[in-house]
Amino acid sequence: MPAGLSGGGYLALAHEVTKGTYIPPTDVSAVFIPFLSESFKYTEARYFSPQIRASVVQSDVKQGYYHIEGDIEFEVDPTWLPYILHASRHTPSFAGGVFTYVPSTAGATSTAAGVTNAKTASITIVRNGVAFGYAGCVFGNLTFLVDGGILKLRTTVMGESDNTPGGIGTPSWVASNLLGADAHYVRTDTAGTAPAFAGAASLDFNGYEVSINHNAAPQNRIIAARSASYVSYGETEIGLTTQLDFIDKTEYNAFVATTAKAFRYEGLNGGATFALATTGVQIDLNRAVYETYDLSLSGLADIIMAGVTAKGIGITGGTAYRIKVKSPTTIA
Repeated sequence: MPAGLSGGGYLALAHEVTKGTYIPPTDVSAVFIPFLSESFKYTEARYFSPQIRASVVQSDVKQGYYHIEGDIEFEVDPTWLPYILHASRHTPSFAGGVFTYVPSTAGATSTAAGVTNAKTASITIVRNGVAFGYAGCVFGNLTFLVDGGILKLRTTVMGESDNTPGGIGTPSWVASNLLGADAHYVRTDTAGTAPAFAGAASLDFNGYEVSINHNAAPQNRIIAARSASYVSYGETEIGLTTQLDFIDKTEYNAFVATTAKAFRYEGLNGGATFALATTGVQIDLNRAVYETYDLSLSGLADIIMAGVTAKGIGITGGTAYRIKVKSPTTIA
């Protein structure tokens, strides 16, 4: 077989019926999701024996515990985003064509039927016509960012096992439904369990990046298998990174005073509001505080901007953040 291009590859995802039991791309439940890049790898703690036997060279090797890990970058498409968020550490719900995801306290991966349950995923990646199958996968670290006018998602995946697919499937595609430069809004409000975000959209944000890190980690137990037994979750860390046009000291004073604020990113297709849009994404940080506020006169012709980071924190009677996706997708 001659060398192939990355563009000839593809990715299939299926929510698992049983955690860690691989579902191939030929299964009726598999969907083919467009993506920009991936770096999945088989990661093993291989054992090399240092036994002393009249030699100073390691003398033997045994296979050790392993897991799957890697990064994937997507252009955010509301058609496919629910498949990804259902396979992450969230409590999902669904009503009126809108998926809502709030943080979960789950300590480890599990899977169950139904739209209101989190799931593990089988992911198949076809490279140069050769299929690689990974089971028990979850999206453990999510970073949403506006890049070049497009909303993108960079995510780290943790998985349990490497599998040999029975076939590579026949990919099918639908028209893209991306969130472009004319789709984005950022609003701020006072921190609260349900901020209204009723004011006008801000004009001061240069770039916008929200990170949600569930600190997923593979767990191996002493059973007759080398693959990971499950993926655990640790502390959920929520961050916001952006630049703000410096107009006055309002945001600087909020930084100094540790004043909590609420932030909303909204991307809409086909309507002026989320309710009227045909598809869309909302990401609300209900309570966040600035961690850094860096302001300087950097150069003769440079616009005066503040580089800021904020940290999302919990709020009594509510959730630290909320993700909503208006989508035509159905999750079983």
